Amino acid sequence: MIELLRKQGFQVQHHACLDIVPVAPESPNGLQSKQWAMDLDGFDHVIVISTNAAQHWLELVQDYWPQWPVGMHWWAMGETTQRALIDAGIDAARPKQGDTSEALLVDLLPLLKRHHKVLIIRGIGGRETLSQALKDAGATVSYAQCYERKMPALGPTCLTELDRFSPQAVMLQSGETLSNFDQLFSAQRWCDKKSIVLVLPSSRVATQAIQLGYKVSLTSGSASNQAMCDTLLQQSRLQQIQK
Repeated sequence: MIELLRKQGFQVQHHACLDIVPVAPESPNGLQSKQWAMDLDGFDHVIVISTNAAQHWLELVQDYWPQWPVGMHWWAMGETTQRALIDAGIDAARPKQGDTSEALLVDLLPLLKRHHKVLIIRGIGGRETLSQALKDAGATVSYAQCYERKMPALGPTCLTELDRFSPQAVMLQSGETLSNFDQLFSAQRWCDKKSIVLVLPSSRVATQAIQLGYKVSLTSGSASNQAMCDTLLQQSRLQQIQK
């Protein structure tokens, strides 16, 4: 994303609002993920929620499956997640209408049968929209929760750099990132909720931003780097035309 933005002439600084920590192998989540990795051929659909999920799941499951089992549908949320799976030899599909649970359900539900077993690869916690819709359709849903998300600690150097940089727009690729951003940075002088432009991946996250008091947001409809950069670029060009 940084490269895409800089190619379009934007000045960019990057600061993480999430720390991704793998679950301990002997923790309950670690042992459960190991069990699902060994039983992978028992599932009809496998949904990989994020690039982080793909990374940590592949590190585990490749130890058990030198060749991937056949006859199941693999689903990837997002272009980079799909690429990670394809690079590992998995023919994973992406939702056609965007990188959201709702978009995935549009493509998946017509293929789902009541006896189907679905495995969702994700971090600990998160939305239950996808799981509940699949259960309502009669599927059995299991989770392999491979990592957890934590809010990073920021030192004074980070805050000083951002204060000097004084960003006008902020790219946030998930609702949890937005929540952490608000907790970490909303008290800074440059983070004026009336004027700072947030670039967000979905209408759901845009609604969350409104609830947090932010007044200006752009919704890309996808969390992919390209889609979010294009959204900011289109708005920038529109402002230039209006001037």
